[in-house]
Amino acid sequence: MDSTGHRHLLSEGSGAMDEARWADAKAAFEEALAERITPDALDGLARSLWWIGDTDAAVTTRTRAYTYFKREGRVDEASRTAVWLALEYSTTPGREALARGWLARAERLADDPGSVTAGWLALTRSTLEADPMRMAAHAEEALVVARDHDDASLEIRALARAGLALVLSGRTEEGMSRLDEAMTAAAAGESEHPEIFAETCCDMVSACEATLDTRRLEQWGQVAERFLDMRPHPDLLGFCGSCCASVLAARGDLTGAEQWLTWTINSLEGAGHESRCVDPRAKLAELRLGQGRVEEAQRLVAGIEARPEATRVMVALHVMSGELGAASSLLHRRLAKIGAVSTAAIPILAMLAPIQIERGDLAGAGRSAERIDELATQSGQAQHRAEADVARGRFALAKGTTTDASQALFSAAEAYDQLGMPIHVARTRLLLAETLADSDPETAIAEARAASSRLDEAGLTADADRADSLIRSLGGRGRVGPKRAGLLTKREHEVLSLIAEGLTNAEIAERLFISVKTAGNHVSHVLTKLNLRSRTEAAAFAHQNRSGVVLSPL
Repeated sequence: MDSTGHRHLLSEGSGAMDEARWADAKAAFEEALAERITPDALDGLARSLWWIGDTDAAVTTRTRAYTYFKREGRVDEASRTAVWLALEYSTTPGREALARGWLARAERLADDPGSVTAGWLALTRSTLEADPMRMAAHAEEALVVARDHDDASLEIRALARAGLALVLSGRTEEGMSRLDEAMTAAAAGESEHPEIFAETCCDMVSACEATLDTRRLEQWGQVAERFLDMRPHPDLLGFCGSCCASVLAARGDLTGAEQWLTWTINSLEGAGHESRCVDPRAKLAELRLGQGRVEEAQRLVAGIEARPEATRVMVALHVMSGELGAASSLLHRRLAKIGAVSTAAIPILAMLAPIQIERGDLAGAGRSAERIDELATQSGQAQHRAEADVARGRFALAKGTTTDASQALFSAAEAYDQLGMPIHVARTRLLLAETLADSDPETAIAEARAASSRLDEAGLTADADRADSLIRSLGGRGRVGPKRAGLLTKREHEVLSLIAEGLTNAEIAERLFISVKTAGNHVSHVLTKLNLRSRTEAAAFAHQNRSGVVLSPL
């Protein structure tokens, strides 16, 4: 085939890529390569393979493209390809060394510090950086280059990355402003590359998750839905599923969130892609914990335990197993990475405070509540103020000042209601009910019933059962539905407590002076009444209902 025919096939492949016809693009580039191996044909084939979902083949093919670009002296294309490989490896935990190796190769090839390639190199450094301040500095460097060269794709990504870094460093308002600008440009189609929009959404989701900014997440989530409806790139949904799920969860639609998360996990696995932002497995695991499906949650986070978005699940699992020290240590490690001045520390401190109370560390819980209050005042966001009120209410209750506790929790419930966050309202009303149980049992029953109804409707059976247990302890009647803790006999409650300690049937029999067979029957009855499938789930249920420490977030 002559050079004209080869160029025609390359053009045909590029046109198919623009129209999201990945298979047609792949066929055109393969036909071009059958006649003559060129770096452009290899690069086009790699991009089509990536969108089809054959990620390993895409990386292998683009590595070959890099080699051919370099052999032909096309240094800028070789450097850009090395940057792509570095970014691709950086998205997969455990491949940071490969990412840094390709970054180093790209840096060696790029000899013009003001070139567009140098800007993408700076963006890659930002992506690989853990420290928010250095992350922001690299992103700002990329932003300057992008504007010098009028490169829309680089500008959007640099803006988003700088915004996320500023948010994580505590400059929330400034960071969110940059993220809003990046999302506006991406949604307007200023970049011709659809993955730029998906990756920008990822940074926005990460920032909103870190700062509990559900209102902003919902607003941009609606924009994302419209963008995806108008573009012929269905594969982008696999990257945006966590965003869509978070939007639905913020509205209280956990059924819709669950459907999105399940679909996203299946889509990513089927396409061979990794999650670009908040891993949907971690979010689905949170939901499973709220549903009392502990073993499923454990399976979902297997292999991603070290990712930041899995922190909440891992802390919950530790607490459910009675490992409060391990849970506390994990949260302190996260705080050390985030930094004390960042509003991203608020959700971490909000998890830490009740664990400190459960461990008897009231001084530590007081410091955590005070820090949340300072950060909430700094950010000025209503949801942060609500989190501060919840922490203040828990601490006041632990000190025995019921009036202060109830006032703080009532204020938090009102704030969540105004923010349109029904699940947070229900959980806060349950805390309020527990606070009022001794001093005002009638109001406590009313609050617990309201909480139970909403939690049950959302499918959060673990919290709903806790509410029903409180109602029955105060002489009321819980919701109609699966038999749960409120219907256990006194002996079965004793057995449940011993299961939570990890005792076998023989050890339970010895402790209660009964036969092993009788102990086994009691264990079977406990599992049946609690609608649980294993001793692990029973132990988790016991710990959660005893302490009320774990609040599944979603």
